Amino acid sequence: MMDFLENFNDLSTEKTFVSEEIKKNQPLAVIAYLLPIFFFLPTLSDKNSTYCKFHANQSLTWLIVCVAVCIVMKILGYIPVLGTICNLVLSLALLAILIVFIIGVIKDKAYRIPFIGNLINVF
Repeated sequence: MMDFLENFNDLSTEKTFVSEEIKKNQPLAVIAYLLPIFFFLPTLSDKNSTYCKFHANQSLTWLIVCVAVCIVMKILGYIPVLGTICNLVLSLALLAILIVFIIGVIKDKAYRIPFIGNLINVF
């Protein structure tokens, strides 16, 4: 499984991470993924850190993805059986992606959301 996750790792960004910043800001990065509404938390700690900027941007992207998927799930919820199955699959997919992000934070990796992870660079 770890080989599969390496496909989403941004090695050029990961090389810019400083180990002191990582250890200091890991809890804030995890919170930003668990509660994406707090996507800005890592940058409150250190505005110049590439680690904090990366995870704040990815958390903002994660928030947008979660909102979009929730809208789709709400619409699909009106379809009796198929909607329930689709909602279950989408919920499990969101949970799996969340777990991947948290694993990435713990292992000091720079995992990006496929296809859209590079689109948002606010910080």
